[in-house]
Amino acid sequence: MFRGQVHFTVNGQFHDLSGEGAFAPLSDTLRYRLRKTGTKVVCAEGDCGACTVLLARVGDSGVLDFQSINSCIFPSFSADGCHLVTVEGLASGEVLHEIQKSMARNFGGQCGFCTPGFVMSLVNMFERKAKPSEQNIKNYLTGNLCRCTGYQPILQAAQDVDMQNVKPVREMYPLQVETEQLRAKTTSSLMIEAGARTLFAPRTLAEAVKFRGENPKARIFSGATDIGVQINKGKYPGDKQMSLHLLVGLNRLELDSGFVHVGARVTLDRLQNFCQTHAPAFAEFLNIFASPQIKNSATLAGNLANGSPIADTTPFLLAVDAQIELTGSKGTRLVPLNGFFVGYKKFNKSEEEFITAVRFITPKTSRLKIGLYKVSQRRDLDISCVNSCFIVHEQDGKIASAKIAFGGVGPVAVRLFELENKITGQTLDRALVDAVAAEIGQTVQPISDVRGSGVFRKRMAQQLFKKFAREHLGL
Repeated sequence: MFRGQVHFTVNGQFHDLSGEGAFAPLSDTLRYRLRKTGTKVVCAEGDCGACTVLLARVGDSGVLDFQSINSCIFPSFSADGCHLVTVEGLASGEVLHEIQKSMARNFGGQCGFCTPGFVMSLVNMFERKAKPSEQNIKNYLTGNLCRCTGYQPILQAAQDVDMQNVKPVREMYPLQVETEQLRAKTTSSLMIEAGARTLFAPRTLAEAVKFRGENPKARIFSGATDIGVQINKGKYPGDKQMSLHLLVGLNRLELDSGFVHVGARVTLDRLQNFCQTHAPAFAEFLNIFASPQIKNSATLAGNLANGSPIADTTPFLLAVDAQIELTGSKGTRLVPLNGFFVGYKKFNKSEEEFITAVRFITPKTSRLKIGLYKVSQRRDLDISCVNSCFIVHEQDGKIASAKIAFGGVGPVAVRLFELENKITGQTLDRALVDAVAAEIGQTVQPISDVRGSGVFRKRMAQQLFKKFAREHLGL
């Protein structure tokens, strides 16, 4: 028996949604249905951070982990089984939260429109127990924009926070009873029908496979950081939609027989923290992937399923021989990532199959030199023009093995296997670096678009390899 309502709490109070309201952006639900108007909407793209709220999922573990998200691109049905805290929920009666007090003391807001988002992002920073250094503050505010200030008062306000007076959100809202009630309310699968639209959120993989088999064109929602933007721009996602938010098994993240197993629901924030130990170069690169709000929602599977040739995770995953786990009515199969993309947004999979996990082998030996790069107009929170990954195993002055992968140089991200084989065993010197760069220029065939010309992209691909050789190989 399926249920027909979404259940969640906001600032400790229970709320339910059904019908059309469940399909609305979470920011609309908060502002117009629940009158939590401190949550603002400016860009409706997840870029400015004015819509930032805190969210904790109750179905994945016994500990409430409140994280910042962009509510403007977060579907309301994805809040099912979650606790939410908005800026209105930070004060205790008439007493402001310490971060709010510091923003006021240091004149951190002018028009005030973006200020709630900054406050919520700083709360997220202190939830993570990050030291309020200037760089940490900038990192956690990557997803927040302000058109009034020079940001200095906001940075000063963050540094001036009295950490002794910052109470963790889980202590402000213990919610033990409410968590058990939410779990009880969300034990069954969710089915919402509104006019022609149907949203199904299965509790079991078998249910997901059955629904997908009956509705092979159903749009799948996980983090929704791209679909949410498309919806806000008027692109209809289709009548049939399936959300993965109740599938606990797809939240698996572990090292298994040498492979990092990343379930389709694992967020990029969790993956980045995990890779600090198992793939530190990739973890460091994810610092400039997106804002904290995006990484707290976005998934690795979603980044690949989007099929963009400039997806930032793809070159690394190609270089480490990643595999895609596909599930459908005929069972589960593994497809090498290099064979998954068969054309622009075209995949080696049947219509009914969907991604349930991504697997990759972590680079092992200390002799490996790894470089990941992206070229974009802004350093942070921007879409790549060209991105790349290079992995070279140097031994006795020669190349024992090499892996070279690029995004943004063709209709799909590519791994240059022929070039890798050609240079294996060769002496590693400046002449070889120049020869590799020249062959890269002959191999890649990028197009021109709004982010860069084909000539520019080709030159960047060559220069990125030279940069890698300079920074990691000393050449």
